[in-house]
Amino acid sequence: MSTLEDRIRRIEDREAMHERLLAYYVACDTCSDVDGIVDCFTEDANFDLSGLGIAAMRGHAEIRDFFTGVFRDMAHHAHFITNFRLSRQEGDEAIGHAYVIGMGKAHAGADVLVHANLELGFVRTDAGWKLASFVEGAQMPLPESIGEVHGHRQRA
Repeated sequence: MSTLEDRIRRIEDREAMHERLLAYYVACDTCSDVDGIVDCFTEDANFDLSGLGIAAMRGHAEIRDFFTGVFRDMAHHAHFITNFRLSRQEGDEAIGHAYVIGMGKAHAGADVLVHANLELGFVRTDAGWKLASFVEGAQMPLPESIGEVHGHRQRA
């Protein structure tokens, strides 16, 4: 049986990971805070939106480039996260899952509504828990407008 300190640390770790995920989406919803987004990830993070038809990326530079384009195209974002849970935590690594409902409106007028599932890889760093892997896939059929809005990063 674990000690009280161990149990408290696991609760604190889980809350810190959840807060990191929320920080990512809060930064997304500003439609301007690229630095806030990049700060949520490890330097070599896997950022995989291929389940949404958007090319996978790796590392801060590619994530920054992607969101610079997204924010150029989008006027509004809103994300709602639910069912956050950890399926594994061992030492300084953890695997988490969640659902997200994401919506947005492009400057050109297209609306996007996406229901997605997330598989998240967290690692403890000197700066706290960070996302080392972020894999987002469609939970419901995707709208055609996702190609209009994020066409600059879609798969060929």
